[in-house]
Amino acid sequence: MTRFLPIALLFFLFVCSACGSKEDPVIENEEEVITDVIYQLKPVGGGSEEVTMTFSDPDGDGAEPALVNVTGSLAVNTLYDGTLIVANLSDSSNPQDITAEVINEAADHQFFYIPSAGLETTIRYRDSDGDGNPLGVLTEVETGGFSSGTLKIILRHLPTKGSSATISNPSAAGGETDIEVTFPVSIGN
Repeated sequence: MTRFLPIALLFFLFVCSACGSKEDPVIENEEEVITDVIYQLKPVGGGSEEVTMTFSDPDGDGAEPALVNVTGSLAVNTLYDGTLIVANLSDSSNPQDITAEVINEAADHQFFYIPSAGLETTIRYRDSDGDGNPLGVLTEVETGGFSSGTLKIILRHLPTKGSSATISNPSAAGGETDIEVTFPVSIGN
């Protein structure tokens, strides 16, 4: 019995020290949940209608299909200011504006805008992170002649900024895709 007591005491001390009062690890950058994307295009100087593109998928990978809507056609040979909004609206009692989080963590995010071949648009970044690298919440869209196609919008998390990636070619940026949506677009149709 005298041998058992020291062994039991050592085991008890080992278990107690292993169980210490460590806190759960802090997740430094939890992935954003994005259910809604809104891309607003306002014509510079007026004269044309504003166009809004919306994507909504409140149940994520659930059974309900995503809803995609575009309010109209873009005007031919027109310059638009673009503003992108991303949100988590999966819980209507607790809507979350993810755009603010993306802006606050601008060095860790970048949006890409990829028009399909034949869609006569030129898209440029109008905002940047603290190091002068593009972000893409604000854009400038210049339309050309009559055309139609698609516009793909991608948000990358932890891209390699300053790489050879461009606004319409994210392949060199790497990182993880937080969301990717595609809108049907027509110009002057």
